Amino acid sequence: MSTEKPIKLYDFTTSPNCQRVKVVLGEKKLPFETIPIDLRKGEQKKADFLKLNPYGKVPVVIDGETVLYESCIINEYLEEKYPNPPLMPKDQAKKARIRILIDYGLNHLDPPYQKIRMELMKEEKERNQEAIENSKRELNNLLQRLEREMGNQPYLAGDFSLLDAAVIPRFLRMEGFRVLPDPSLPNLGKWLQRMKDRPSVKAIM
Repeated sequence: MSTEKPIKLYDFTTSPNCQRVKVVLGEKKLPFETIPIDLRKGEQKKADFLKLNPYGKVPVVIDGETVLYESCIINEYLEEKYPNPPLMPKDQAKKARIRILIDYGLNHLDPPYQKIRMELMKEEKERNQEAIENSKRELNNLLQRLEREMGNQPYLAGDFSLLDAAVIPRFLRMEGFRVLPDPSLPNLGKWLQRMKDRPSVKAIM
């Protein structure tokens, strides 16, 4: 389904929060115009941008008269306003489970994920390798839940959903961290490859 005017996306290319919105826009084949916001130059803290998002973060989406921020809320809006193809099941219990797993994938995995990310931003000689390895083990333990929940399904909740879109930017980074693939997470390994074959995900890689 197309809109009369393209959706505007205030974007920083490498932001995972922006990337998860771009995956949903891509899956729904919604035309959008990208407005770059350079986080390195602090453009997200300028007065004009703060009028759109007082948190001073990307992404921001403008769809007609509607201004939205917070990536998962944006994706829920896109799902409700542009329901084809559907990225959430009709069943309320299944929807709730997907929302729980989005929270798990983004919030409960966050501390060890951020620890690795911060260490890898340092010069190699200054990195705390023990902290990196401990965080990798912690992430592996946390990922076991998603491994079990997914089982032999093609996607994390069965069919491709907002859950897959929400977590894929982080999982691509975890592949870069060498947390994935891992022999103890075979289902997630297959899922990651399946995701990387989708055009919407190729577009953010």
